[in-house]
Amino acid sequence: MLAATQTALRQGDAVQNIQITKVLNANQATTNLKEFSNEIVILDFFGTWCVPCIKALPTLTKLQEKFNQQLSIILVSNETEERLKKFIAARKDLRFPVVVDSENKITSLFQPPAYPYTVVLKNQQIIAITEATEITEADIEAWLKNQTVKEEKTSEMPSEKTNYNQVMNVNIRSKNTLVKISQDFMYAAKTGENTSVFETQLKTIPYDDLQKLLVSDNEKKAFWINLYNGFVQALLKRNPESFNNRSSFFKGKQIEVAGLQLSLDDNRTCILRRSKIKWSAGYLNKLFPGKTEKQLRVSTLDYRLHFALNCGAKSCPPVAFYTPENLDQQLDIATTAYLTGEAEHDQEANLVKLSAIMGWFRNDFGGKKGMIRLLKQKAILPADAKPRIKFKPYDWTLYLNNYQQ
Repeated sequence: MLAATQTALRQGDAVQNIQITKVLNANQATTNLKEFSNEIVILDFFGTWCVPCIKALPTLTKLQEKFNQQLSIILVSNETEERLKKFIAARKDLRFPVVVDSENKITSLFQPPAYPYTVVLKNQQIIAITEATEITEADIEAWLKNQTVKEEKTSEMPSEKTNYNQVMNVNIRSKNTLVKISQDFMYAAKTGENTSVFETQLKTIPYDDLQKLLVSDNEKKAFWINLYNGFVQALLKRNPESFNNRSSFFKGKQIEVAGLQLSLDDNRTCILRRSKIKWSAGYLNKLFPGKTEKQLRVSTLDYRLHFALNCGAKSCPPVAFYTPENLDQQLDIATTAYLTGEAEHDQEANLVKLSAIMGWFRNDFGGKKGMIRLLKQKAILPADAKPRIKFKPYDWTLYLNNYQQ
């Protein structure tokens, strides 16, 4: 579990000996980090579903071969032992020990905000936080000689240029029981596993638990965002043709939660957007929302949810793994990443082109003035810019599995 008050280990921090419960693909049983006694230790936090993490493995392999007596590379994953064993079995050339951190005992110490995330240790001290593909042989040689590398290898937080490959792929399980179910459901949809067991769990949740366990807006947002994204993926994988009639797809009562029959529109518009009328650009609310809707909906509409919800189309934001414990940080990262990738500023024409999403829900963003303020906050526009806004066409091409790429 990720403790909300716990401070993550950062560059320069000394790392106390870390106990290891289970390690796979190792030549000998290992119970703590000190047993990897080489001078330099690289902890690479990765996921079997994380494309950039997997692409980094050849880089790490070359480094291990080059500095075999001085370097230990350890992969750390908070996925299940069963899934990790399948991953290892499918890659006969994988030589690294893989630490099974399914209880997040190690992950919670470092709290990687995004994957890829690589920690370099020397004599039990963190000397760099970076990505595996950024580490060179020259870097290892410099660290062994206690020299500073030419380019500082520090990447503790995603920058404003962070691409979707790096946005919140860290599957930290929430302490909240209901949110954890939503995470497990979304994760199953993400990894191609059978989601039926989680859908059954969602159906049989006591309705009272929705009120008792989803109290704060962050708990509600994390739960319903994960459900929206998970159901979009699961439903369209079962029946891709249903996307041909998008109106029916989003309006149809295809979601069953705590005995309630809900649509994707109910999830997004009624609960997450606090009873907004869907096609009113965010300016109109329902006059008489039902009792259940009022009980379940958020207290305050958060415009950032539009950068977290994936509708299955190519222009949609990517799917991430949301948890109430650090939801604000996650939504800020998602907002920055999406706007950085989508906004196009033409200084000569004094024009900025934005995603159609922002046009459809413009009042959620405070109108065009609010959009300009947001773009300036994210340093996408200069502080003195006063451009016109144009909304780009939306690409409705079906595009599933939009997680990292």
